[in-house]
Amino acid sequence: MLAQFGGGDWLSTIVWFILFIIFIFFGPRLMTTQTILKLEKEASNLEGMAEKSKGYILKSISKKSKKNVKNEINNFMEFFAVSPVETDPYGIMKKLDHIIKNYDSRFRYFVDQISPDASKDKKKNIKNALSGAITTHQIAKIVRHYVELIKKYKMFQYAMIIQMQIPLITSIAKAAMHATRAFVNGIPIGDGIGSLVTASLIKEKVKKFEDEEFVIVKTKMNGRDVWISKAEGPGASTGYPGKFLTNVGVAMGGIGVERYEIEQIVVKKNIPLDAVVIKVSNEEALMPMKKEIFDSIPKAVDAVKASIERSKKNEKILIIGVGNTCGIDNSFKTVKEVEAKVKKHAKKKEKKKTFKF
Repeated sequence: MLAQFGGGDWLSTIVWFILFIIFIFFGPRLMTTQTILKLEKEASNLEGMAEKSKGYILKSISKKSKKNVKNEINNFMEFFAVSPVETDPYGIMKKLDHIIKNYDSRFRYFVDQISPDASKDKKKNIKNALSGAITTHQIAKIVRHYVELIKKYKMFQYAMIIQMQIPLITSIAKAAMHATRAFVNGIPIGDGIGSLVTASLIKEKVKKFEDEEFVIVKTKMNGRDVWISKAEGPGASTGYPGKFLTNVGVAMGGIGVERYEIEQIVVKKNIPLDAVVIKVSNEEALMPMKKEIFDSIPKAVDAVKASIERSKKNEKILIIGVGNTCGIDNSFKTVKEVEAKVKKHAKKKEKKKTFKF
C-alpha cells in the first residue's frame, strides 16, 4: 500500500486515509445532495410541461370567455375521482360506472362554463385536453411531493427509487402534454387508429346516437350483412359502446366498465367474437398519430375482411372501431384528411431533430 503512495510517503498515506474517512461519513450525504439536485431539475421540467398543457387549453378558448378563466382552469387541475371501496367486490362495476358518469358530467359542465360558445366538437376536444392537462399536472405534483419529502428527511433510498423511475415518468408526462395539444388542435392521436380503420370502411350515411356518442351504418361486405360502428367524430371522444351495444364484445382498454357490460351479454347469448389489434405503446396512444401507425390501415382492413370471410353466410356481423375520434370523421373521406395531418406533423418533427457529428 505504501508503495502506491510514493514508496513510504506517509503524508500521502495520511491524506488518503482522511479522504477515505470523509467519504465513509459524508459520501452518502454528498450522493443524496447530487441526486436531489437532479430530481429538482426533473421536477421543474415536469412542472414546465404542466404549465404548457394549461397554456394550450387557454389558447384554444375564445377571448369572449370569462376573465378569470385562467384561475378556474388552475383550480380544475386539482380535480380527481376517488375509487370506490374494493374490499366488497359485489357491484364494483356499477360503482365504477356511477363514478365515471359523475366524473364525465363534471368535465362537461366545466367546459360549458369556460367555453360556452364553442361548437359541440370543440367542446369534446377541450374536455379531452383538460384530461390530458390534469394528467401532466398530477404527475408533476406527485414528483414534487416526493422531491420535497426527500429533501426534508435526506432519504437517499427514496431518491434513488424516484431517479430510476424518472425516465418513464417523464415519458408519460410528455405524452400527456402532446395529447393535450393534439386535442385542442383536433389532431388525431395514436389511440384513434381503430376508429380510423372503421371510418375507412364507411361509404354510406351514418345514423347517429347522440347520448352514446356513437354512429352506425348498415352495408354489405363479402355477401354478408354488416353493421359498422364507431364513436362519433371528429370531436375527441371514445363514445359509450357498452351503453350503445348490448349484443357484442370488443377488445378495448380503459377502466373496464364498458367491456364488462358488453361481455355479460356476449357470454349469455354465446356470440362469437373476433378482434383485430394494432399494437401501440401507452405513449404512442396519447401522442399525435405516427406515420407507422397510420400505415397499418391496409393490413387491419385485410384482417377485418378475412374475419368476415370466415363467418357463415347467414350470420349478421357488427364491426366496432374502438379508439378516440379526435380529428377523425365518420366516413372513408376522413382517411385522406388524417393522412395529410400525419404527414404534416411528421415533417415538423423531422425539422426539430438535431444531429451531432
